[in-house]
Amino acid sequence: MPRRRQDREIWKQTRREVWERDGGMCQYPYGKHPVPLEEAHIDHIRSGKLGTNGMNNLRTLCRYHHVLRADPRHRGMIAKALEDGLIPPNWRELVWGDEE
Repeated sequence: MPRRRQDREIWKQTRREVWERDGGMCQYPYGKHPVPLEEAHIDHIRSGKLGTNGMNNLRTLCRYHHVLRADPRHRGMIAKALEDGLIPPNWRELVWGDEE
């Protein structure tokens, strides 16, 4: 059976639970900082076919760190962040990934 996105109301609850579990903090591995729920991005640590919406695969990130996380699925977010002036033209130097 193909996987589907969670229903909007279920995802809303899931993102709140992840944000609360993470103490309202961006979980950027090189320095945590507060991020309001309204601005929080919920990141799939393992995305695509390998990832799930399970709590152990989700974490809170701020928009800046979510955009710059090494994931080819973030191309659309990068374009918008450049347009919005969130990230600089040399953004490639700032990309980060999880140590495995």
